[in-house]
Amino acid sequence: MTNSEWKASYQDNLLGVFGRPQACFTHGQGTRVWDTDGKEYLDLLGGIAVNALGYAHPEIVKTIHEQASRFTHVSNFFTTPQQVEAAQAVKKICAEGWGSGRQAEIVSQARVLFVNSGTEANEAALKMALAARPGGRAIALKGAFHGRTLGALSLTYKAPYREPFAPFVGPTEFVEASVAGIEAVDPEDVSAIFLEPLQGEAGVIPLVPEVVAAARQLADQTGALLIFDEVQTGMGRCGKWLAHQGICHDGKEIIPDVVTLAKGLGAGVPVGACVAMNLRAASALKPGSHGTTFGGNPLVTAVVARTISLMEELDLPTRAAKVGDAWMQEIADAQIPGVKATRGQGLLRGLVLEKNIAPQLAKALFKAGFIVNAPAANIIRLAPPLIIELEEVKTLIPALKEALAQVELDLEKGE
Repeated sequence: MTNSEWKASYQDNLLGVFGRPQACFTHGQGTRVWDTDGKEYLDLLGGIAVNALGYAHPEIVKTIHEQASRFTHVSNFFTTPQQVEAAQAVKKICAEGWGSGRQAEIVSQARVLFVNSGTEANEAALKMALAARPGGRAIALKGAFHGRTLGALSLTYKAPYREPFAPFVGPTEFVEASVAGIEAVDPEDVSAIFLEPLQGEAGVIPLVPEVVAAARQLADQTGALLIFDEVQTGMGRCGKWLAHQGICHDGKEIIPDVVTLAKGLGAGVPVGACVAMNLRAASALKPGSHGTTFGGNPLVTAVVARTISLMEELDLPTRAAKVGDAWMQEIADAQIPGVKATRGQGLLRGLVLEKNIAPQLAKALFKAGFIVNAPAANIIRLAPPLIIELEEVKTLIPALKEALAQVELDLEKGE
């Protein structure tokens, strides 16, 4: 069947919550994928920050094959070496970037719950906060995206995502991503404070340290848990294992109570993690107060452990910082008409356009063989595999110039 035929069959057989697919892919290798017509694409979105090691990485393929030959699932009445080893690896990367004393404290106190997605990780974090301080409300930032299930959706700002499904399980107050916005919060009855260190869905907007410090202060004042959603920003994507690591204000390290992970954590297999960073958070949920059938199964946790070890061997966080910085400098030097600025960290970047044409530009780039997306009307988001080479990402520049010119021409024609 052709690409068009597969897309038509999709419409007849799958629920249309994702809209009409742009293509039907058959396979990938490294940083590239191919559709059913044989067309090749450079993936500069990485499955939306998921395929950190690219497609069909031989070590991940080997790990999946070897683990599947043993077993893929056991119930959570039991554990497996794979589950324990993956948790140890996750705790280690969560402790990176701090002083040696704090690292040892985090490794000693942190506890990991494996789930199946970022949304589920945030659901678990919300329940953890409500268990630690019952009956309170949640605080989230304007522009926040924390997931689509009802608990996580209650923390997600965008009205079209939220409003059809209200009311939610508990009240959420959305505040400006500023010190003033956080300081204006009434401290009465606050259970959870959710932050993304860099807001991807809002347009790749980093939070400044002062905002993070204000959130930490509010959590300490109220007894709420401070939860960092690193689903998109974590796993080396922003040039560190986790985007918040090393953030200090007035000489003080700002460490959350809970971290949520997913996307790049499993390099393509469906897995998330809710990490309690201290004993108070770790003790909030008791036996029987939460659970998941498939969470932490041996197949995905074997992949998690191997993903982390590969990232360590290749030093991908450092590499993401170097390639990302060099790429953005190349774009700045190119002085591309229509591109006003760039922002972001590592290999999670946003191109800020002069006009609200990002959706049209994303389509034009896809037609030219580049996968990007438009989280906002004037933003192109870039989140390629962390293994990508600078020479590969530089090929976007001439394509970007041509696509921008074509979009402008189409607008002039009224198309």
